[in-house]
Amino acid sequence: ERNFLRLFKRELGLTPSQYLLRARLKLTCELLANSDLPIDKIARRTGLSNGERLSKLFRKQLSMSPTEYRASKRCASIS
Repeated sequence: ERNFLRLFKRELGLTPSQYLLRARLKLTCELLANSDLPIDKIARRTGLSNGERLSKLFRKQLSMSPTEYRASKRCASIS
């Protein structure tokens, strides 16, 4: 296990958990921008337990709430 973690980080520059979090947030951003699904449903579809946890992670990584992100993408697509 230790060897796998070391090789993974050397190849990708991220730990497996960081990689997974990044992938989940990328999918979350796509779903927020391109669907009307509620935050709780998006959280479950992306492997996070609930909307509250998603909001916390989203705010920590992107410095805005999922709702703010969705609104900004909607405004950008109108312009």
